[in-house]
Amino acid sequence: MPHPYPQVLDVQVKDAKTKDTAISTAVQELIPEAVRSRTGISVTRRSITDFQVAVDVSVPCGEIHERVRI
Repeated sequence: MPHPYPQVLDVQVKDAKTKDTAISTAVQELIPEAVRSRTGISVTRRSITDFQVAVDVSVPCGEIHERVRI
């Protein structure tokens, strides 16, 4: 049976204007799973236009951590 909530979302943006909205939307989508699993969320920049938003056990519950991996 598939997991009811996503744990990782890949976000690709075309420009800076859409970046914040796209990442915020992904974070909002992952919040139910983060709350259920009592973890936080990480936002990792992989390039200027590529981000990964994930439920992350290394992030304390209720927190969002930003990382850069370019």
